Amino acid sequence: MDIVGIAVPDERPLAGRLVGWMFVVGAVVTTLLPVLPGIGGSVLTPTLAIGVAAFVWGLLAVFVVRWREAPGWLIHVSTVLGGLSIAVATHDGGGAHSPTRLLAMLVLVYAAYFFPAREAWPYLVFVLVLHELPLVYDPDALDNGILGELVVVAPCYWLLAFLLINGKRGMVALRVRADELARTDPLTGLANRRALLEAMEWRERGLVAGLLMLDVDDFKRINTAYGHPGGDRALVHVADCLRSSCRSGDLPARLGGDEFAVLVPGADEEGMEALAERLIAEVRAGGQVRVSVGWAIASEPERLMRDADVALSAAKRAGKDRLQSYLTAVR
Repeated sequence: MDIVGIAVPDERPLAGRLVGWMFVVGAVVTTLLPVLPGIGGSVLTPTLAIGVAAFVWGLLAVFVVRWREAPGWLIHVSTVLGGLSIAVATHDGGGAHSPTRLLAMLVLVYAAYFFPAREAWPYLVFVLVLHELPLVYDPDALDNGILGELVVVAPCYWLLAFLLINGKRGMVALRVRADELARTDPLTGLANRRALLEAMEWRERGLVAGLLMLDVDDFKRINTAYGHPGGDRALVHVADCLRSSCRSGDLPARLGGDEFAVLVPGADEEGMEALAERLIAEVRAGGQVRVSVGWAIASEPERLMRDADVALSAAKRAGKDRLQSYLTAVR
């Protein structure tokens, strides 16, 4: 299974900076903790270099690392190393007596909130192991009731992880649904103008695409004759024709009102003309609705939209219920 790291891509910078601050704060707290009354251990220990390294990595994670582009495994490695650093600090701070063990809960909370469920649950086992690790080296661990603590913290940590993982899953699902609604025309179910414009902002400039634009001829007359419900039925009919006429990789969209468009990646003139003819035939076969169609092919989104609009205007001036390419429109 591939490691994907942060479940929500937009949260990658926040998660990266947060894990950095956890390293910084953890390094400072565990280094200064021995100076407090009643806390065992010493500031100057053989493992002090680990604390210094954790502090430095924390600063790098906060101010230097570009987490949006960083690989997913890096955030996992940082989280695991943070847990291991807590284990080292616990060892130096008195083992079962050290309050540093409580910092392991931060690892669980962080993983449960930011990671996908399948990657977050293993951290529950990891944190429980960290919590009980003093049993390996501290002869007083059993007498201090560390196994009794496990009976208490295990269900508490499980419940905490369960609530965070499922709560975040619900939030992500609602966000995905909201994004879908924000990019979908509610009447026709097609992509809306926003979705089309986002799709046109391809990363690799130079990619050729076609844009077919159309609108319903005499749409005001349809609304006057049949009312708004009749106008809505006409728009839904055109949308259905767009779906049946397009290829799987094309993006049909409603721009607004009675205007529609189809984005066709890797288009050529012959293919665009065939699509326009197929679409006009589909619309005509469904009743009295007619459309005018114009199309253009370009490698720049701004030019593509402009040229397709010019072609559509030429088709309407030529008498409506017809198709027109940008190349013939400007001759």
